[in-house]
Amino acid sequence: MKIAVSIGDVNGIGLECFAKALAKLSYDRNKLSFILFGSHRLILNYLDELEINFEETENGINLFGYEIKIKNRDIDGSIEFGQITAEAGKIAADSIADAVESIKAGDTDLLLTLPINKKAISLSGFNFPGHTEMLGESFGADPLMILFSGDVRVALATVHEPIHVVASLLTPDLIECKYAALENSLRLDFGIDNPRIAILGLNPHAGEQGNIGFEEVSYINDTIDKLNIRHENSKAEGPFPADGFFGFGQYKDYDGILAMYHDQGLIPLKLLAQGGGVNFTANLSMVRVSPDHGTAYQIAGTNTADETSTLEAIQSGIAMVENRSKP
Repeated sequence: MKIAVSIGDVNGIGLECFAKALAKLSYDRNKLSFILFGSHRLILNYLDELEINFEETENGINLFGYEIKIKNRDIDGSIEFGQITAEAGKIAADSIADAVESIKAGDTDLLLTLPINKKAISLSGFNFPGHTEMLGESFGADPLMILFSGDVRVALATVHEPIHVVASLLTPDLIECKYAALENSLRLDFGIDNPRIAILGLNPHAGEQGNIGFEEVSYINDTIDKLNIRHENSKAEGPFPADGFFGFGQYKDYDGILAMYHDQGLIPLKLLAQGGGVNFTANLSMVRVSPDHGTAYQIAGTNTADETSTLEAIQSGIAMVENRSKP
């Protein structure tokens, strides 16, 4: 299996976490290789700065026994740990574009994206709120963001949207579309044949029968009923008040959770993950995974970052590719 790795922001912790994850990755080194997309010189300088041992090879490096080819763009750049720079944004944007092309060409089997800084990458002309939206356009699909840790899998009906527009974006069609994508991914990528899926309400107390907002009684309740008619191989339940659902452990009873907006689902997920967790883009023709954290500029260059999330992303991505290859 060949894993394409976009370099992320070289002023952040992404490459540090990647290197440390390989030190802990237990996988047959003869059956797994990586391609890093980015400046050969910058990658080596980064590892040298953090005193991470590696061996140079003809086409890249050997890191903890894993072969890593480096596909170089000859970009004259420098590392400025903890800084937002257009230079780092350009390197990150080019790396993502090259990694995606390798997937499309069939040269790699899995995409691992290391963290970007949205301000830095926007300075390069990258006109997407994040990886998810860019990948959707690149593959001509409607992507579904799923973040998971262990058996807790949270999908988002809306992603990088200002909170004041969320209610206007939610429709029965959107909820049904995201539910269908989640159900399919739970079967295809996670190997769950008959998933039980929880749907969270939009308003506090899930609207309290229309006393706190009208979305639940006007269309979310009816949409859940229709989902159970139209999807015979899964069970939709809800809408649940998000605070009690997570606070009292109801999430443990479900294979997947559909949240209405970003923070509603991801704050509890990240609390449960305790530094781990994986960001997965479902509903694409390929598997893309990423660690569930950002560039962490405040500790970049100190060699103190926690690699758990990157390790889980690699392990989960491999498992998903293998699941998809099953008859």
